[in-house]
Amino acid sequence: MELNGKEYQLIASYLAGECTDRERLKVEQWIGENKENKKKFQEIRRIWQLSGDAVSSQDMELNLDQEWNRLGRQINDQKASLSNKNSDQKRYWSFRSSSIHSATQKFIRIAAVFLVAGLFGVLSYHGWYQPDQKEQQEVLRKISTDNGQRANLTLADGTEVMLNADSELELPTKFASDVREVHLNGEAYFNVSENKEKPFLVHSSGSTVRVLGTAFSVRSYPEDQQVQVVVEEGRVSFGKEKEAENEKAILGRNELGTFDLSTNTLATQTVDDIELYMSWRNGYLKFEKDQLNKVAKALERRYDVEVIFEDSTLKELLLTAYLKSRSLRNVLDVITTSLEIEYELDENTVTFMK
Repeated sequence: MELNGKEYQLIASYLAGECTDRERLKVEQWIGENKENKKKFQEIRRIWQLSGDAVSSQDMELNLDQEWNRLGRQINDQKASLSNKNSDQKRYWSFRSSSIHSATQKFIRIAAVFLVAGLFGVLSYHGWYQPDQKEQQEVLRKISTDNGQRANLTLADGTEVMLNADSELELPTKFASDVREVHLNGEAYFNVSENKEKPFLVHSSGSTVRVLGTAFSVRSYPEDQQVQVVVEEGRVSFGKEKEAENEKAILGRNELGTFDLSTNTLATQTVDDIELYMSWRNGYLKFEKDQLNKVAKALERRYDVEVIFEDSTLKELLLTAYLKSRSLRNVLDVITTSLEIEYELDENTVTFMK
């Protein structure tokens, strides 16, 4: 779960005990993903507990700019009267008293969640929150999906990412000052927020995609033995990781770049049907003369099943189909009817037969 405005609101609802079972499970799964998430949640909860009486989710409708300015003035007044570390903490939290307007009291809790990074800075000034050396160093985090899962992410710079099933994205908790870099294993669609001063780089299997602001898809599954980049909008450079920029290929709209890992060679071409490479974003599968073995792997990722071939020769059958049904059984019906074969579905196992 990427922490943006919507996700902070979800955490606020969780802390107030007002989220649904599904929302509660989402927050608890995020907390359990790694130690960093757990520590971040503990700090948010700590601020929440210190910041006053419980508020309901309807308080999110407050004018955040107006209330934040009011809160800022309260904090500045407290700073002016501080004399030592102990009194710092007491007086800082003294704006919980009845002298403060009730709307501000409510806003403090919301600000503690929505503006937690800013409040951490204030608390650090008062000596209440002191990050250690390890926290100040760059920390990489990994976001991964299993078969049958996809993930929508919004990165700190505003870049939107959709991560396909059985994929992993590694990125820093904070981008460097001069570049935005991520590492991908699997498949992902990127809609990069434009920033001419900070290029966006995607590293995958010894290749690099460099962009300033555009939309494209990268595929790099181990069984493919290649990296594919398809551009939906804009332009990107694509090539071997340590290759000079002027030696890399420039890909424009509806162009495909394929980097062969076995030969270290790069090929480019124009694609007539971009949905062959991007239909997975909508939960669809589209094939054009693809071997059934490749189709089977896509089914395993999309529906979280295991595919077995009763006869190995079936793997080489070629399928052309646009599979838009959400139902696995409907999809299997279309495939087997097209190829004049049969299938058996037993729980999470699909067997193709002559």
